[in-house]
Amino acid sequence: MQAWNFEADYFTACNCDWGCPCNFNARPTEGRCMGWGAWAIRSGRFGNVSLDGARFALYYKFPGRVEEGQGTACAYVDSRATAAQQQALEQIGMGKAGGGIFALFGSELVTTWLPAKRAAIDFELNDGRGRVVIDRYGAADSELLSYPDGTVIRPTEDLPHGIEFKRGLMTNARRWWWRDDDLLASYADKYGAVATVRFTQEGCVG
Repeated sequence: MQAWNFEADYFTACNCDWGCPCNFNARPTEGRCMGWGAWAIRSGRFGNVSLDGARFALYYKFPGRVEEGQGTACAYVDSRATAAQQQALEQIGMGKAGGGIFALFGSELVTTWLPAKRAAIDFELNDGRGRVVIDRYGAADSELLSYPDGTVIRPTEDLPHGIEFKRGLMTNARRWWWRDDDLLASYADKYGAVATVRFTQEGCVG
């Protein structure tokens, strides 16, 4: 297996309520799972290919609990990356190069992969606030959670054995949407999370 690694800023949003019960092996809020993640790589390598500054995203939907499989997914690779970077990110995103959660989704849980797409990915988040846009396909606005009186709170999830992230800041996905073939969704005030993650071909290591 090709050796690779990266450190990235990560954002995810889904159709679950804040905190996402799936993180605790509980039933999804709606009984089904629809969501996505985006990685803005700070530094990394795929063999001899530098991944510094490249980005990619994955959208997925499952008719029930994630672990029950039967998912549909699509990988979106940074259109501003080099051809070598694009090929590497497609391999990683679709689980063809290991990587723990990537391989799990790619080989076991997702049964239908739509053709990977090239997309301009804008990732502008600062301390949980900001916006992520995947070209014309999808977008999310993220903000810090707050109480009804306006008091801002910063809950975190610590998941030492997490395969997606080890420590994440919970946010409010104030609005997120997706429009690509039959991958259609539109939600407001749902689960969001930001994290700094480190991955290798063995999975999430930090």
